[in-house]
Amino acid sequence: MTEFLITDDSLTGLKGKVIIVTGGCSGIGLSTVQLLFSLGASVIGADLQEPPEGTVSSAQFTFHKTDVTKWHELVGLFKKAIELHGHVDHVLANAGVGPRTNYVNGIELDDNGDPKEPTSFTLDVNLKGTINTATLAIHYMRQNPDGGSLVINSSATGLQRFRAVDYGKCLPHHIRGCIIEKEKWCHIDSGYGTQS
Repeated sequence: MTEFLITDDSLTGLKGKVIIVTGGCSGIGLSTVQLLFSLGASVIGADLQEPPEGTVSSAQFTFHKTDVTKWHELVGLFKKAIELHGHVDHVLANAGVGPRTNYVNGIELDDNGDPKEPTSFTLDVNLKGTINTATLAIHYMRQNPDGGSLVINSSATGLQRFRAVDYGKCLPHHIRGCIIEKEKWCHIDSGYGTQS
């Protein structure tokens, strides 16, 4: 298996940068936020809940309550970052949730005994929220003379065989396809590209 290593030296360029992290107040997102402000970055952590008390104690951190399934809240997130710092350098689309529906053995029935439509919550957060975050990142970072970068965090479960328990496993494939199309679009439209 190919190994991808990130050294501390390769991260020194993040000092003084403005970085938005969705899903930044727990799990991998919170650990990333802590690393970023230890490197001197200004970080806007977007999440539904504030980070646990005592986990983030830096003046370089701003919490912004954001539901990534709501477009207007994502727009508000980017506008807040620009209001505070004048621009956005990097965006980490990290918000995500685990399975909420079992498409094989767990379909619910309504009062008439008819199948109820399964929740689309996983799709809304992991796919729609990620695509909308990426769309806004590209829009706002185009306003920077130096551009910026977009990182999309995705689950490795998308590389496993689909067992129809939840559509969450196919989402990394959808996200990758969308990013490939955005790469082509960015390059054609503006003369610079993105990488995935």
